[in-house]
Amino acid sequence: MKMRRAVLVALVVPSCLGLLGAGKQQTDSVPSFKTNVMPILQKYCLPCHSEESFNPSELALDDHARLMKGGEHGPAVVPGKPEESLLVKKVMADPPFGKQMPVRKRRKPEEKPVQLTEDEVQVLREWVKAGAKND
Repeated sequence: MKMRRAVLVALVVPSCLGLLGAGKQQTDSVPSFKTNVMPILQKYCLPCHSEESFNPSELALDDHARLMKGGEHGPAVVPGKPEESLLVKKVMADPPFGKQMPVRKRRKPEEKPVQLTEDEVQVLREWVKAGAKND
């Protein structure tokens, strides 16, 4: 009888601890604005969408506050709703208006447009889905 309890405890306790750890991993996997999102914006978006740059959409992505404010076409981000967020929609193949971003106007004609990788798009999507927090 004691042996059964020992075996049961040995099997159940690690399983429960594993479940607790799995929940923690999900929380840790939420992209951070400063660590994950801002580098993407700096690489692809800020050449045109900074407060100092003129752009017809009046969208500045220099920091979290400006990103959340949006531009002429409305909010760039709808927290919790990546499918409604222009930041996500405009980097996809068929944006709701205009061209897919980023558009490199200063590239040479023989150069291909530089687009976000699938992983980078997923980072934006997951960050928006998690609430688009400034962390």
